[in-house]
Amino acid sequence: MADDTNEQVGAENAATLFHDIATPLVVAKMKAELLARYLPDLVRAVAKSPEMSHLLPTDEKLIEALVHSPEIMASNLAIVQKKINVLSASMQYQFGNFSIKTSADDAGVRIPDGNTGIFAGAPVRSVPIKTVLLVDDEAIHRDIAESLLTPHYSVDFAKNGLEAINRCESKEYDLILMDLHMPKMNGEQATIALRGIISDETIIVGLTSLPIGANRSGLLARGFNDFLEKPLTLAGLQNLLRNYSRNA
Repeated sequence: MADDTNEQVGAENAATLFHDIATPLVVAKMKAELLARYLPDLVRAVAKSPEMSHLLPTDEKLIEALVHSPEIMASNLAIVQKKINVLSASMQYQFGNFSIKTSADDAGVRIPDGNTGIFAGAPVRSVPIKTVLLVDDEAIHRDIAESLLTPHYSVDFAKNGLEAINRCESKEYDLILMDLHMPKMNGEQATIALRGIISDETIIVGLTSLPIGANRSGLLARGFNDFLEKPLTLAGLQNLLRNYSRNA
């Protein structure tokens, strides 16, 4: 029992560590990609302007380095991100499948149907998704989701699992996008609690910057329907949701 507890604590600490690394890494990569998109044209425009060219270095090599640096940074950050994901998956395997240690007798647990991510007996949605609750403690990811989702859905936000439960007690949502790693109450704990109070047709999609790996089956059994990588993309979300709608 003690060994199992130590393994679970070790795995949870490792997951928290990788989340703390992955989140700023994702943000840095997004910023580098933004610079790579706009900075080169801006630098070249300044270089051609008699009134502003003095703001740039006189060395042409330095100007070229300034133009190409964001693209190189974005590429290097993407490589680091992949390495972090591989290392995270390796650590999860090393510590063992700590999240899967569940049974059908656990409160609120419903066993998923094969590998589809849909609970056995849970109906596929018969009406379009209109209301969305995004649960994430990172402001940058809430901002990204707001810009992507608000033109298509009615969106509310929560910063942790406790806020999500409070939201769901007063309003029904068609879709809940749930970050897995949050303070006060994480996504797994919140999902277990929510499955006792929300509609069976409500879809809960886990959001994470790290690979799910061997934890997928355990998370599905605890109430998630599926998972998406952060940062969220509208195309990725809509592609996933087609599996849960008769109207798609």
